[in-house]
Amino acid sequence: MTGRRRRGFTLIEVLASLAVAVLLIVPIARMITGTAGAFAGLERSTERRVGMQAAMAAAMTLSPLRTGRRVIGGFTVIVEPYRFERGTALARAGWQLYSVTVRSTDGSDDDAMQTVRLGKRQ
Repeated sequence: MTGRRRRGFTLIEVLASLAVAVLLIVPIARMITGTAGAFAGLERSTERRVGMQAAMAAAMTLSPLRTGRRVIGGFTVIVEPYRFERGTALARAGWQLYSVTVRSTDGSDDDAMQTVRLGKRQ
């Protein structure tokens, strides 16, 4: 072989190195995409959890529990009597179960939280 042919890369060597590079880049790109998607999901979950904690804090500020609708911060709290099969026995003891629903006041109809609380009978 001449000295001229030994210098540089052949076309086959360049194509082979490109194929190897593509085989390595594709899985790495998939891992990066998967990690970014998981991080975005974690962020959304954290935002929902913070909203839920704020809604629970708004619901816990009601003392004593009274039937009605109140606006507390950015939430509307709706308190209604909760009916169940042993409600009369509970009422005789002077207690009442209340359904407490907390909704965002931004206009969305989605319930942020709904729970049942025990309170003195009115």
